[in-house]
Amino acid sequence: MEEHSGSEDSEQVCDRLQRQKDMAMPEQIQELLGAVQGLSQEMQNLKNENMILKQMVTTWEQPPNAELPPMPCSLGKFNGTSKKVKEFLDACTVHFTFRPTTFASNQAKVGYLISNMTGNTLAWTTPLVTGTNPILQDYERFKSLLRQTFE
Repeated sequence: MEEHSGSEDSEQVCDRLQRQKDMAMPEQIQELLGAVQGLSQEMQNLKNENMILKQMVTTWEQPPNAELPPMPCSLGKFNGTSKKVKEFLDACTVHFTFRPTTFASNQAKVGYLISNMTGNTLAWTTPLVTGTNPILQDYERFKSLLRQTFE
């Protein structure tokens, strides 16, 4: 009988058992060979399935606490209509609430408001953003000025 090392993989075991079978070993060896071959095939199938699942998980994976990216205001761009100031600010506030990490700073909130303006309101912001106006760092003050100007 052949000697074997303790680090044989299933393929090597199959080969060894096949050689032993060919040497007219008892019927038990033939049964073991069949069982090992079946297990070897099942292990290969599981490896293949595992590889496919890993690829699927990688494509679905998102960083922990990932937020959705900012979206345009649900009311559309604010054009300065006085009746819409409150609705516009309320819609933006809801958006900030559901994306707290994205809008953690006052500057991010003010920037979002400005990016959702058009026409007269956007023109109104031009002098504010061309310099280093501190109002860009103060969301509450910016909202108040917006209300005063367009209500």
